[in-house]
Amino acid sequence: MRKVRHKNVVQFIGACTRRPNLCIVFEFMAGGSIYDYMRKVGQLKLSLVLKIGTEVCRGMDYLHKRKIVHRDLKAANLLMDETGTVKIADFGVARVMNTTGVMTAETGTYRWMAPEVIEHNPYREKADVFSFGITMWELLTARVPYEQMTPLQAAVGVVQKGLRPTIPPSCPEGLASVMRDCWQKDPRERPPFEVLKVRMEELWKSMRQQEDRRAATPGLLSKLRKNMSSSGR
Repeated sequence: MRKVRHKNVVQFIGACTRRPNLCIVFEFMAGGSIYDYMRKVGQLKLSLVLKIGTEVCRGMDYLHKRKIVHRDLKAANLLMDETGTVKIADFGVARVMNTTGVMTAETGTYRWMAPEVIEHNPYREKADVFSFGITMWELLTARVPYEQMTPLQAAVGVVQKGLRPTIPPSCPEGLASVMRDCWQKDPRERPPFEVLKVRMEELWKSMRQQEDRRAATPGLLSKLRKNMSSSGR
């Protein structure tokens, strides 16, 4: 963690390894977790969902390029600072990829876990991509994935029946496509975060432009009405 420095990854400050004060110190994230934020405000605006997704992709792309796999990506592990910037946190089960070690199976949280992790198959960084897809659904709906099932039932459904969350009809196709690509069963078919970052940035930019146009329209209509009224007099 000392080597990790990115605006979308919680910054490691230091550690105390002397008993009885064993601790790890990270930067303070005043905004708390995205999970708790959603429980306070309810469903998020689409533009905010896309902003969070973009920032997560930037952070995860940075981590993967440094051979770090997070292994527990979800809204509860995404924190906000005082400016609203989202940062990836909780590296308790993260590990550095290498060519010799075997990754531990069933690491993370079942509802967000990739099929290959559940099945004890070999896995690498694309397991995080699957979890990102589920996290985007979580952000979009402000709901827990497979909330009517136990975590174990959900895991069995994901592996044996190809279970995936139902994408709301109101979800833009661009975002729906990102989620579907991320939760492909075959890890090789999932896009890397380097690609996802670009796709999410484009979606976010497009949404901001739409919001700007909508914000400008009422002012324009008001001006037109005023001009017409003046002409009538």
